[in-house]
Amino acid sequence: MEHHMLLVDIAGRFHRAGANLSVTTGSVAIAADRADYVRSLLPRGLPKWGECTLAQAKEVGLLVARECLAVGAVTRDLATPAWQRFWEDSAAHELMLKRLQGGKAGLLRPANIARIIAFIDGAVTASGHAAYLSNAIERAKTNGPITIGQTLVFDDELGGESREFFIEQWNGARRQPRTQAVGVTFKTCDVRLTTEQDEPLLLLPDYVAGLRHCVQFAGAGPNTFPLTTTEANECLAPMENGKFKIGEGFFELDYRSMFGDAVAAAETEMRRRYPNG
Repeated sequence: MEHHMLLVDIAGRFHRAGANLSVTTGSVAIAADRADYVRSLLPRGLPKWGECTLAQAKEVGLLVARECLAVGAVTRDLATPAWQRFWEDSAAHELMLKRLQGGKAGLLRPANIARIIAFIDGAVTASGHAAYLSNAIERAKTNGPITIGQTLVFDDELGGESREFFIEQWNGARRQPRTQAVGVTFKTCDVRLTTEQDEPLLLLPDYVAGLRHCVQFAGAGPNTFPLTTTEANECLAPMENGKFKIGEGFFELDYRSMFGDAVAAAETEMRRRYPNG
């Protein structure tokens, strides 16, 4: 079975308001059986994107262009009414759960949920583009159905409980009637929450996200980037060999559409326990 490792990271922050309300998700797909080899190619002592030099960023750009099956960068503009509603609805749900559960609401914070959704955005981009570049549909038509195994790796900033929530959302986003109809099935083999220290390959999407974010926003305000827009473009240029899939859009998700049943249950329980408010 063909097996891809999908690694995802994010540049930018999920704030309710402020300057430069955008985030960029960077993702890379690597052949799983080459992960050890690619890991061995990482420069010794490579820092995170935010602390890099131009020479280091150029080296990573060349490495990504040469060794990754596909690369993705998706930017979402959060300066939308939908984001404000999402934040307000999520925050209200969080407050109810804290009261009902003795101060604990788990992952149900606006920024946490949005971050996991952004991870899914990036993983889908790299996954789909890797399949496209490998002519998966054409191969399935010629040789019969194929299955592409996937190991997803993302940064463990949210704690272990995010794994189950991520899997639930990923499975919901990964319904495959169209691809399965043409003979291609994606199988999630593993989901790993880890850090760059334990999985240095996470530095690759960290640089992809940071470079793409820098290109778009280095001159837009108070963001602090280690490179100029021109320098970041130089580092991304080697990836523009057909492997780089770029997406842009607005944040348009509705919290109640996603979690309406859970919100309704919390509201009902609040009325039962606290009839006087």
